[in-house]
Amino acid sequence: AAVGLAASDFAGPPPRVAGCGISFYYLAVTPEAVARAVPDAAALRALGQQGVSVSAWDPDRRLAHARVFCEAVGVTEDPATGSAALGFGVWLAASGLVVGDGFTAYTVRQGVELRRPSTLECTVTTQGGVVTRATVAGGVIPVASGEIVIPPFVG
Repeated sequence: AAVGLAASDFAGPPPRVAGCGISFYYLAVTPEAVARAVPDAAALRALGQQGVSVSAWDPDRRLAHARVFCEAVGVTEDPATGSAALGFGVWLAASGLVVGDGFTAYTVRQGVELRRPSTLECTVTTQGGVVTRATVAGGVIPVASGEIVIPPFVG
């Protein structure tokens, strides 16, 4: 209900919380359902996590098409969420979708529905089914910049 999808839209492992520093709910859905997801702000805030990642996973290409809704921090939808992409690797491992011992590279595509597409290249290393290392990299297109001026010490 928090993302406006029906039970028939869900695919793969059951929803679960995962993270790599910051926790998200991860929902595996059909490829068609990713674009249809509509966030319910109040329901998302009530979940008590950083946000929700709705994604379709293609195991042959090791590619996820994801949308990340972060109402808990005032971001309706984020076009590129490195922390969620890292957590996706933890979710893959916890769900048994990557090798229990070894290294897996995967790609997360996000922001398509916002017309701000991003590609995040990620890796996850596991030992005994437990993540021991995760990495994420990707480019950005600056949309704003600024400076912070530190005021003089007053005391």
